[in-house]
Amino acid sequence: MNNMLSTWLISWRNLTSQKKKVFITLIAMVLGVAFLTAMLVSDRTTKDVFTYYEEMYVGNADYWILSDNHTLQEDAVRELEAHPAVAHTLTALDKQDYLVLEESRSQSERSVRVTGVSDQASPLLMMPVIEGSLDNDGVVLPESVAELLDKTVGETVTFEGMGELPISAIVEYTQLLSSPESWDAAGSSSFRVMAPLNVVQQQFGLEDEVSYVRVQTTNQTEGAAWYQEMEEILSGSQAYIQPVVADDRQSNDIEGLYTFFYLIAALAIFISGFIIFNMIYTSVMERKKEFAIMKSLGYEQWSVSKLVLSELFLLSIISVLVGVPLGVFLGDLFMQAILGVFAFDMVYELNWVGPAMIAGIIGMIFPAVFSFFPIYSAGKTSILLSLKEGNQLKEAGYLSKWIRPVVGIVLIGLVWIDHLLTYISVLIGLVLLFPLILRGIHNVASSFLRTYPGRLARMNLMQQLGRNANTASILAVGVAVILLLAAAVKSAPDQYEEDIRATFGGDIRVTSESSWTEEQIQEIKDLDSVTKVEPLKEATPITWLTNEGEERQFSVIGVNEQQTSLFHHQPETTKKLYEGLSIALGERAFIEWGGEIGGSILMRTVHGEQEFIVVDVVQTSHYSGYVAFMLDTGLHHDFGWTGAKDLMVTIDDESANDIRDQIWEMDGGHISKIETVDDKIRSTTSAITGMSDLMLILMITVIALASVGTANTLLMNALERAKEIVTMRAIGFTTQQVSSMLIIEGILVGVSGIAGGIVFGILLIYFMSKSAWMDGFMTFQLPFDTIILTVVAGILLSLLAAWYASRSATRLDIQSSIREG
Repeated sequence: MNNMLSTWLISWRNLTSQKKKVFITLIAMVLGVAFLTAMLVSDRTTKDVFTYYEEMYVGNADYWILSDNHTLQEDAVRELEAHPAVAHTLTALDKQDYLVLEESRSQSERSVRVTGVSDQASPLLMMPVIEGSLDNDGVVLPESVAELLDKTVGETVTFEGMGELPISAIVEYTQLLSSPESWDAAGSSSFRVMAPLNVVQQQFGLEDEVSYVRVQTTNQTEGAAWYQEMEEILSGSQAYIQPVVADDRQSNDIEGLYTFFYLIAALAIFISGFIIFNMIYTSVMERKKEFAIMKSLGYEQWSVSKLVLSELFLLSIISVLVGVPLGVFLGDLFMQAILGVFAFDMVYELNWVGPAMIAGIIGMIFPAVFSFFPIYSAGKTSILLSLKEGNQLKEAGYLSKWIRPVVGIVLIGLVWIDHLLTYISVLIGLVLLFPLILRGIHNVASSFLRTYPGRLARMNLMQQLGRNANTASILAVGVAVILLLAAAVKSAPDQYEEDIRATFGGDIRVTSESSWTEEQIQEIKDLDSVTKVEPLKEATPITWLTNEGEERQFSVIGVNEQQTSLFHHQPETTKKLYEGLSIALGERAFIEWGGEIGGSILMRTVHGEQEFIVVDVVQTSHYSGYVAFMLDTGLHHDFGWTGAKDLMVTIDDESANDIRDQIWEMDGGHISKIETVDDKIRSTTSAITGMSDLMLILMITVIALASVGTANTLLMNALERAKEIVTMRAIGFTTQQVSSMLIIEGILVGVSGIAGGIVFGILLIYFMSKSAWMDGFMTFQLPFDTIILTVVAGILLSLLAAWYASRSATRLDIQSSIREG
């Protein structure tokens, strides 16, 4: 016990004897743990948020009874309530209406989707109330609509169809009542409100009609038996039954966001780890004589290594204790930024306990992993050589002068192989190649840094080449990754726009509450500028199973050979589809399914569970690829879908918005949604465009963290040359000259990191744009705004780091340093 306590006391003494160097390293460790914690918290919280709203949307229901037309007869399903397997039911009727406003607004801006429900306080609904109560007497408004209309509980809202109704409650965001938050957004998306079912039925003359029924069964076993019974009863009718599955992948495509989280976390740990390695490696090299004396007094190899490990462990404890709470705070800020980017008016509860524990464990382990080599080297110290050489640093101790750049060039050359791992190898090769890059920067600088401080700075840069190269490479890797992400964000909107225009199927999609009639279709065909109108059949929601046996739900869209393309290479794929049980899956659905082309996917149809042969995987913009396609004749046979509720309208000029307004004005009360291809592009790319703000935060974060490493390296360089610096001061060098020497040295390190990062970032962008692995998602576009910001931020932060190191060096006491020498 005494020996252990003695080891910790010695470790603490060693740390406090070099306060500034250790303090800067500790800052890097704290930031690394903090950003890791923040990203893990954001990841877990985001998943929880979307899971919560998925479950809120489906409530506690187990099954849906729906119709492939607009409504089904309430009497036909009313007997469900008396069935012993049924615990609760909720009947609902969706109807399109229009707000009556004092100000002048277009028909599309005033459109509102009313959902009438039999019980607003039903256990099959989840409606978090902000104000008022769910009393079944008035309308329920989501908070965004109440704020836009400037309404509160007790006031009234006037509708063209339902008349004037009181507001009984205002609720938080829910998917069921998801509504636009501005009048601009209202032009392409309807408001959503809830009203009593009997009011909606009476006002629209739809007594005894409902759109769907939600059912909760008493238990799983009885529910399954009841489900099979209902399948037989509803067979051959316009009604069908499906299990309720909490699956919102058709409306939310956020998987890439999770990758973004982990990339930031990995980058922060990588940079922090390299800073720790530099500090520990330098410390070990400086203390060779100390370790040799320890071994000569009887210390074993493990005891020496344990001493260094104990010092690192103390730093790790402090970094975790400070970094984890800071990371939880940053995670909360990041969540607010994310929901702001995606324009989600959502509430969330920060899920931090599990992520904090994981970050704490990683925070204790990763410093030792990055510092394994110098810690091991400490124990292997040779007694005779170390006592002979003293505390001298040798640059080529861990990788020889020539092996490192050769290996780096080989790894970078692998970029010609199109694979994800080769791009990672390029970043590793960049780190290994950096001594060569730094030599090049030194040679270039020699042509204009001719002052005495400049010459000394260049000489000092080469004296600690390995350490300076590691520091610059940290910044370079961060810059390269940032530029790659920025290029992806920059090119993504163009790629999405191209993809959407190629697979939208027309210029305008018009959705009706019920199947379109020939007369209604002809009325739209007669509009000026309309060249083509095609019915589109879509069966939704359809339940299916992944290869792992997990239930999912998506839409199945009917296609034919004469139809405008709904996915890339449609004619070729349509020929593969044959009458009967065959299907093509969108890319995201195919990945989620987990099978191979030619395999079978299990789906629930009007004939019960059936297997469909997956004949192809297709790229489409519909539901971000989380969708399936089959021949429209098969859609009728297998899913009982007789009519088409959607029309794809093609026009011959740029008047899509005008045509949209004309269609709204001719609405006979059955149109529920009109979406132009431009609306689709805008809604899809808006979140991606908003990611540029997060990219700016990431860029500054990475450069700031790398600059901490620069400050640490420069400070170590200065402290090692303390005798040299005070000698310069003693013979007449001014504080300004010494400070200039160190600042120039820091600028050279920073500039080399920025320059190397930009060059390799452009290299990665080019090869990624040509990669089949990216599947044309990314084009070769240089993010010039990010490059400029990177250069400015990099130079300023490097200058700040160099100024801090020079300030410490110029405060060295001349007389005491000379006496110690």
